Amino acid sequence: MATVLEPPQSPSRQARLMGANMVAPLHAVLERHVSKADRDAVFAEAGLEDLPAEDSLLPEGQVAFLHRRVRENWPEAADEVLDTAGRVAAEVFVTERIPPKARLLLQNMPWSVSAWLVGKSIRLNSETFAGSGLFAIQTTSRFAMFQNPLATGIEAERPICQFYAALFEHTLQRLSHRDFICRETHCQATGHGHCVFEVTL
Repeated sequence: MATVLEPPQSPSRQARLMGANMVAPLHAVLERHVSKADRDAVFAEAGLEDLPAEDSLLPEGQVAFLHRRVRENWPEAADEVLDTAGRVAAEVFVTERIPPKARLLLQNMPWSVSAWLVGKSIRLNSETFAGSGLFAIQTTSRFAMFQNPLATGIEAERPICQFYAALFEHTLQRLSHRDFICRETHCQATGHGHCVFEVTL
């Protein structure tokens, strides 16, 4: 199936902005793994001394810097921290952007239908998490992120986008089928042209 791309006219994409939901979950999750002082220090380093309002938009450079610092400062805990934060972000998306009636309809549809609709909903809201990047549905079981701001300029030996994988996985689990698994199989940070997320059941 041909790659489905969003038109490049999104104001958030043009302005290189991301939603506050890309950083607020990290603030809460980090305190379970590191000291409050260490957490506050890395947020301050990213220019985020005060948590942004839930509906605000942030420069993607701040968001990318914070995610990178989490991986650099706490490499042993980073995977778990980013995974958990991605799930918290997904829960916020599900509860605040999907109306209760729509959630109920999706949860009671055949999973093959609901999964496709959930993917489309993620794509329609991608300006909140993709920044200047481009999120695409390549097939019903494969998502892609082109020009991923969180992986740009980074060199790694393995995929680093645990936050995104958890975001997609938890959203699908909540709205379509609880056994969905999402894994990043190719990552821009490892030298691949773009990030690829495979969805399995």
